[in-house]
Amino acid sequence: MGIYRMNKEEVLAEMDVAEMTLRNLIENHGFPHPRKAGPQKLFWLVSEIVTWLESCPKAWGGEGAEAGSTTG
Repeated sequence: MGIYRMNKEEVLAEMDVAEMTLRNLIENHGFPHPRKAGPQKLFWLVSEIVTWLESCPKAWGGEGAEAGSTTG
């Protein structure tokens, strides 16, 4: 199985966020840092993004909010 990766434009499109929001997610919310494929070429591993999403509240597509939520 190969390693799947996304460039910044693909991440922005898939997450449906602006670049400033992506920076905020990286700096303040544990979103994976990009990796370098050259002096100015960045990419993210899809597996790391999926892991992050799965740990997030449902608003971001994850299941993290269910564990601590209560109904009543």
